[in-house]
Amino acid sequence: MSNDSLLPASSPPDGPATRLLAGALVGSLLTAILLPMRRFGKGEVRDSFPFSHYPMFSAQRKDHYWVAHLLGVRSDGTLTPLHYSYVGTGGLNAVRRQMRRRVKEGDGQVLAERAAEKIAARDLAGDRTVVRVHMVRGRYLVEPFMTGADREEYTSRLDVRGSADVPGREEQLALLDPIATIGSAA
Repeated sequence: MSNDSLLPASSPPDGPATRLLAGALVGSLLTAILLPMRRFGKGEVRDSFPFSHYPMFSAQRKDHYWVAHLLGVRSDGTLTPLHYSYVGTGGLNAVRRQMRRRVKEGDGQVLAERAAEKIAARDLAGDRTVVRVHMVRGRYLVEPFMTGADREEYTSRLDVRGSADVPGREEQLALLDPIATIGSAA
């Protein structure tokens, strides 16, 4: 058997029609790639698939962001953020959306009480000194937060939407300075 039998009987045409088709294909691809650039420099830029300019990275952001979350008070009066799993099950974004909705509906006290009960039941080493739970809605400054500043530098406001003492920690709670307030962390 010779090597000639492995080659196709006829090769594809290499005429002007093939070159014209290839040129039209290349031209249309280049046009599709460069067409979205005509919007830059104008005031109105709209994101559209598949020609995206990724506004999630390029859009102007507000200087602050409101977040509903749990804040624990330790027996020495210090504040510590608590894990979202004390409020609900699922991923962070799902629980975060549920917390935001429930706090807006006025259920902050219920969420704080449930979280306090879960802290007592789980008895995790890192949360054993937490004696009180606050459900807060905090206003955070985005720029200092993203650059890694201390909490005092990026927290501009904390609104307490519910508070509950952790069951079974009354002795530690008695050590808490009654003058210490959550407002001192804001």
